[in-house]
Amino acid sequence: MDTELEINTQGTAAKVLVETISHKRFITVWNRQTQFSDGRIIEWDVVGHHTPYPTFVVVFTYNTETKTTCILKEYAQGTNEIKYTCVSGSVDRRKHQSPLESAQHELSEEARLAGGEWISLLPEDQKDGISELKWGRNRFVPYLCINPHQDDQPRERDEEECIQVVDKVDIKDLKTFITKGEMMLPSVQTSWMALEYLSNLGML
Repeated sequence: MDTELEINTQGTAAKVLVETISHKRFITVWNRQTQFSDGRIIEWDVVGHHTPYPTFVVVFTYNTETKTTCILKEYAQGTNEIKYTCVSGSVDRRKHQSPLESAQHELSEEARLAGGEWISLLPEDQKDGISELKWGRNRFVPYLCINPHQDDQPRERDEEECIQVVDKVDIKDLKTFITKGEMMLPSVQTSWMALEYLSNLGML
């Protein structure tokens, strides 16, 4: 007779028995051996960045006057496609004092915007960040930035970035991009959380 698992969304679901690095460059691949409470031992490939949590930030912008957002068209190397994204980037402890500073730098680099009112959308029980993928270890912090302005001296973009800024995007159009599968998932998560926040304040 099968033993039922105690499944919940809090805490750790399995005991990690062994974890070793199989490959490390820009992305690290770990071989992780885990044991479930029913005794099963399983080996997994886990991928991510070999850095402390949170790994990266995502920023949704909102202009209260035009009721629009600024998003990006960006090259996605994994599928070799151009996708819609919100501003996002890694939290580099060598350059950033906090995830918020990372988010502010990325907004300047990628969207050529600065300032605004900043709100962290991270739930209190997700203090390490929101998990990006089922098989990935990366976690991110979603931010809402209300009414940023043009940055006349934007920070330099990284050499490998291929980005086009798409300004004044209507929320209806944003939702169309999402439902057509044209936006990357961390950006979808951040957009949904930001829109819920703005809706609850009657700002949409």
